[in-house]
Amino acid sequence: MDMPSVPPSLVERKKYDEKVAHQIARNIWWIGYIDSRIECSHNPFLFFDEEEAILINPGSRADEHFGTVRKKVESLIDPKQIQHIIILHNDPDRCASLPLFEKMADRHVKIYAPSQAVRSLAYYGCKNPVVGLNEGDSVILRSGRSFEYFETPGLPTAGMGMLFDSKTATLFSGNLIGTLNDEWKLFAAANGWRSLVPIKARESGSRKAHLKALNKIERLSPDRICPQCGPIIDDEIDKYLSSARETDLGK
Repeated sequence: MDMPSVPPSLVERKKYDEKVAHQIARNIWWIGYIDSRIECSHNPFLFFDEEEAILINPGSRADEHFGTVRKKVESLIDPKQIQHIIILHNDPDRCASLPLFEKMADRHVKIYAPSQAVRSLAYYGCKNPVVGLNEGDSVILRSGRSFEYFETPGLPTAGMGMLFDSKTATLFSGNLIGTLNDEWKLFAAANGWRSLVPIKARESGSRKAHLKALNKIERLSPDRICPQCGPIIDDEIDKYLSSARETDLGK
């Protein structure tokens, strides 16, 4: 199946339609959904390169959520082209649909998750073994494209992490940095950093762990941050990081 071209609305942010997939960087597509119950977007992503696809954080298995993501995947590729599914956190809103997409992708699919989360994923009913990811591990495609994994322990649990695509300088930040917003936007609004309250900062009691994770992001110098919840950040990233550092987490 040929990938569709970049939609004209890519540079007209106000015209983004939440009901369809949107390309947010070369070969990377947002395939998420809006959860009206908590007034927040959830952001599964699909990467496709030379007949090989990666599904990142496939999302909830609630009918309305799974159905939305499935349709967006099918609008872009044959699901059997999904060779890898990467989970960055084991909460059900991130990965409860994992066995459903595993079945669609067929038996060849490889599943990856933070090492500390591997055992818990067994309770979702996966058929294939889950490969544990540790700091500095990479998922490498046949084309040579690689996605590097970074741990963010203690935010708020050990089994969480981030994924970085160096070719497009895109960081999939999991729960770190993302913001909640009551009006859906695919990309963060201008000056959005002024009202930033990092999602995990509200739950984590460890300032040390929080700052360590922010330091990793700073060293990676991403061009865009794709959080699990809320809009994608691709402008004034330095200001978002500075704002996140000012969050009061105690010790």
